[in-house]
Amino acid sequence: MLISALFDYIHMIVKLHEIADIKTGITFRNRLLDNLEGEVEVIQMKDVDIDGNISENLVYISEELVKPKHLLQAGQLILLAKGKYTSACLIKESDKKLVISSAFFSLKIKSGQKVLPEYLQWYLNQPEARDYFKSFASGTSMFTLPMSVLKNLSIPLPDLSMQEKVVRMVRLRDQEKTLVYQLEDEKEKYIQQLLLQHVYQN
Repeated sequence: MLISALFDYIHMIVKLHEIADIKTGITFRNRLLDNLEGEVEVIQMKDVDIDGNISENLVYISEELVKPKHLLQAGQLILLAKGKYTSACLIKESDKKLVISSAFFSLKIKSGQKVLPEYLQWYLNQPEARDYFKSFASGTSMFTLPMSVLKNLSIPLPDLSMQEKVVRMVRLRDQEKTLVYQLEDEKEKYIQQLLLQHVYQN
């Protein structure tokens, strides 16, 4: 619904590579072992869900194993490009030092481009984008997305005011989902408590 309505306000359609610099993640030759004294956290395939959420339980490695250019910055996006699904995540302000494995691409909005990172994340997680990725990805149950395919994804780009409206709607939807989940959880606990009371009274 939101996608179809959005096309009434499209300013232009661009290719992803025109608005974002795209890089691959780090290829680690050996299996990563958690280093409790490490300064850098690594985001791996298993650490991202289909909704674009990043796990809090990441593996730590020594900063000596990475180069400064590998460190993610706030406002960058990462896209899971290997596995059972694609998933775009937004890197937020944090004191953490983060890098990504080769299962991901990193995307940074180019200077001068009027694109909100939150808007781009939203579109990359839409069925339209995921269907495009799936149609060109190699593999079946576990696929790999080539960078050439990612670069040529068409992005509908309305003006900044419409992008901001989309982002606000997405935030409100996410807040609603959280509240509904909390209400359902509290309802379940209440029902279980009533059932237990009934059991013990009889």
